[in-house]
Amino acid sequence: MPMNHYATLGINPEADHETIRHAWVAAARMNHPDALGDATDEERRKAELKMRAINEAWRVLGSEKLKIAYDEELHQTKETPVEVDETWSDDWFDVDASDPPGFEVGNAVVATVLRALPWLVIGAIGVGIFVFSAFATNSRPERRQSPVSEKECVVVREDRTLRESARCDAMGARQVTKTFPMDADAQCPLETEKFENRLTDPPEYWCLAP
Repeated sequence: MPMNHYATLGINPEADHETIRHAWVAAARMNHPDALGDATDEERRKAELKMRAINEAWRVLGSEKLKIAYDEELHQTKETPVEVDETWSDDWFDVDASDPPGFEVGNAVVATVLRALPWLVIGAIGVGIFVFSAFATNSRPERRQSPVSEKECVVVREDRTLRESARCDAMGARQVTKTFPMDADAQCPLETEKFENRLTDPPEYWCLAP
């Protein structure tokens, strides 16, 4: 049975690409081992396993082709990919999708709104985190320094190749925050995506901001 990537990111299977990306950013910020501080080895090990699951979920759901194949696989196994991990639910927010005991809603419209309320809260939190992250990143001194290279912003095509030298205000443009050779012992900063750029000679890893 395939891993439930939707449950890993805490999103609905009908979520669009931007909602999936926002959920990935929020999950990475909360579970990255570097954010644990003075954690035990066991806690760090669990965080690393969780981060692997989060990054794998983004790798699959962030790609249009892989997502289609994954959805078909879920459908074939008749799995219902709508459960949200209870631990994440408690960490992010404390909203119960069911009605309180003894509370009955006689109006069908009101009942529908109440059932949809948790997803509206998820969306609002995701947008808030994204806006805050973008503001905090743009306010850092290093963002006002010279770009990493002449190709400061790029666009990731649907086939996972890069269109370099893109305008940073273009639709879908993403900031290149760091580059390093594929054989280097280095990692991308928190909240960035590690991307293989085989158009360079030699090929490099590029770290792209959300």
